[in-house]
Amino acid sequence: MAKRRKLHEVSLEDDIRYRGPISFQGFQMLGWLCLVGTVLMALLNIARKADPMTAEMTEQYMPIVETFAMLSLPFLLIANYSRILSNFEGYKMQLIRTGGTAAAIFGVSCFIYSRYILSNFIVLADDPVQAETILDDLIHTKAANGFIAYNIFIDLFLCALFMFFLNVRPKRVFTGKKVLFIRFFALVPIAYELASLALKYMAASHQITLPLWSFPLLTVKPPMTFVLFMLLAFHIKVRERRFCRHGRSHEEYLAYLKTNRNSLHFSIWLMFLLILTAVLDVIALILFSAITAVASGAENNSDQMITFVESASALGFGNTIPQLFLVPLMLLYSYSRVPKNKTFGLLIPVIGIALMVLVVLEFGRLALGIYIPQLKETVADRLTDPEIQQLVTVVMSTFSEGSLVVP
Repeated sequence: MAKRRKLHEVSLEDDIRYRGPISFQGFQMLGWLCLVGTVLMALLNIARKADPMTAEMTEQYMPIVETFAMLSLPFLLIANYSRILSNFEGYKMQLIRTGGTAAAIFGVSCFIYSRYILSNFIVLADDPVQAETILDDLIHTKAANGFIAYNIFIDLFLCALFMFFLNVRPKRVFTGKKVLFIRFFALVPIAYELASLALKYMAASHQITLPLWSFPLLTVKPPMTFVLFMLLAFHIKVRERRFCRHGRSHEEYLAYLKTNRNSLHFSIWLMFLLILTAVLDVIALILFSAITAVASGAENNSDQMITFVESASALGFGNTIPQLFLVPLMLLYSYSRVPKNKTFGLLIPVIGIALMVLVVLEFGRLALGIYIPQLKETVADRLTDPEIQQLVTVVMSTFSEGSLVVP
């Protein structure tokens, strides 16, 4: 039996031939398709509340749509991580791309709210301050958790920032042991994640009311997904230290990252972490619900216990279970398979956004088809009212006599 060679003993010439058929561009496509599923899920939830028939027709399909919606972030996170490992994209470009998109979503959200929603609502009210208060209360009433988190690119930016501070190698000033000062800043995205989770918990428990402008700044990913990402990033960092400890250079390690052997190891390790974090997430869901119940003195009330479990789930605990569907898919995945056509990679987000717009327009068309006949029927019923008919007769006679005075 051949002896298994250690990491630092493997040369580039010993690379294996197997390379999975799915590249990170494929995961990027799947991630954007799942984002379209997220929009579809949000619209279906609105339609189900408004129309009982729609709720009955879509009941059996909702679990499938919800599962796909929860897979968008893992697909995009893995794709972004793979861009770094394959040296397809540097940290600077990924930070600009994800951070710029997150900032754009924040700006567009604030503009639409102030320009189109709030301004039109103020027209209907006499007091602008009172109108804003009423609108805030209305939106918070519709947001069952006290918040609406939807800016997925905040999460992608935080993960890219964590990787940057963990792996960056400054050539000036912060060299040698001084680089530990840079590594310390890896705590910034972790602190942001914890602060966002704390704010969402306090909003869900009605301890605070979050301003509407903060909604696109809240993280979307479940807490255990960030733990999964951190474990994966630390694992790659530890492998680099093991590789370079025996006289191998950092440049040799970067070359080793492009091999099929390391790509397969990455997929296998990620499979293990997906299973591990899913199990830990279920445990965290149970513990968080139990601790909250004990703190509220309702640990023996089964009805309230269900409420605590639902509240914990709304914060993201237990939501990584759908990621288990990625486990068998990882055997077909290879980050070392770099797509040759970079232009198509740029078109993927454009196609994804176009599909989202089409889904929204289609739902709008269906909504008009459902509610306009109902509105016509309501108007027709009102016109048969004797008082309404009398009013119409008076108005028409006034017009015919030419005695209507318009100021």
